[in-house]
Amino acid sequence: MQNIRVELEDLSAVKKKLDISVPAETVRKEISAAYQSLRSNASIAGFRKGAAPLNILKARFGSDIQEDVTKRLIESTYPQALGEKKLIPVEAPKVELKADKAREDQDFSYSVTFEVQPRVEIDGYMGMELKKEDVTVTDQDIDTGIENLRQASAQFKDVERPAKEGDLVVVDFEAFIGGEPIKNGKGADYPCIIGERTMLPGFDEALKGATKGPKEIDLNFPENYSEATIAGKTGHFKLTVKAVKEKSVPDLTEDFAKDVGCENLDALRAKVKEEIERHKSNEAKERLKNDILTMLIDKHQFEVPQALVNRYMGIILNRIIDNMRMGSFAPEDKGLNVDQLKEKYTPAAVRSVKEDIVLDYIAAKEKVDASEQDVESAVRNIAAQRQVSYESLMARIEKEGALEVIKDGLKHEKVFDIIIGSSKTAA
Repeated sequence: MQNIRVELEDLSAVKKKLDISVPAETVRKEISAAYQSLRSNASIAGFRKGAAPLNILKARFGSDIQEDVTKRLIESTYPQALGEKKLIPVEAPKVELKADKAREDQDFSYSVTFEVQPRVEIDGYMGMELKKEDVTVTDQDIDTGIENLRQASAQFKDVERPAKEGDLVVVDFEAFIGGEPIKNGKGADYPCIIGERTMLPGFDEALKGATKGPKEIDLNFPENYSEATIAGKTGHFKLTVKAVKEKSVPDLTEDFAKDVGCENLDALRAKVKEEIERHKSNEAKERLKNDILTMLIDKHQFEVPQALVNRYMGIILNRIIDNMRMGSFAPEDKGLNVDQLKEKYTPAAVRSVKEDIVLDYIAAKEKVDASEQDVESAVRNIAAQRQVSYESLMARIEKEGALEVIKDGLKHEKVFDIIIGSSKTAA
């Protein structure tokens, strides 16, 4: 541990500035050690290895040595300063040097500015009065669930007629603007169900009446299309309709019940009822969790680091852009630029950060965490739902750095269970 002087300045509840100073004697030793290492390894014409005079090394490598020592002094003393002041940054620091480089006859001084988590004290989460919903499943709910299952079990069969609403049309396509092909504007065997509007607005509607063979259409790219260079422009699409398929929905019979894994229609209704009940219970719990967080956040006012808000904003914007690429986005977002979207969704990003801070505080106070076994079980469940192997999904999660996200989610779920378990039912 080096002998350094550290002064802390509170710029706000979450923004801190550290002024760090390294004594000249320490700087001199670091620079001297750097020259010793250089002398041992450098090959200088006219001198045998390890014997080059210091003044030659300084003349040729002095600036590089100073820059290297400057970097190493910051790398070694910044963590030490954080430890002394018991600070944990939530972002990379902004570094300001008092002088451009470390010099052996001077103290080396610099400052770092960064954000930290706010210091919070969350209370009142045990014994909360909560309004819990009663979950009921009606016969109509079950009928709707069975109809959805029939639709999901539908098959598409080739027909020799013009395409109509509900048909699946298989096409090859290539898009052009001004006679020039669009980058990534080509697709083969693209399945498009007329009426579902999963691609560019108007694409599926333009396929009504289509038959096998070539077809050309013109479509306007939305003004807020994710690819700015073609947003608002008219694209010319050259298509080859390869198949028109009609949707065939199975009849509701005992055989259908067996096909979906039930002994008979009564068993099917019982299974659908159970699934709907579970789904409604999950939705009710999500609303209850949202109510809990709203009460706790309203009760405890605290500032949040902008760095964490920006991180959540990035997640939100990426989700919106992905939806736009799919031709699916909230109507009220149409025509908004990135700055306008940021302004609109900043409250949601701030709320997400506050939720994490509240839940992490309670988890620490109640000594709650997610074990490796919890994580493995959760990933295995996800793998089963997606019908992929546990090993391949885990490898992907680790590659994308999403393991901590899963772990935090499981930890937060345990916190909610503690809060709900201790709660009182509101009138």
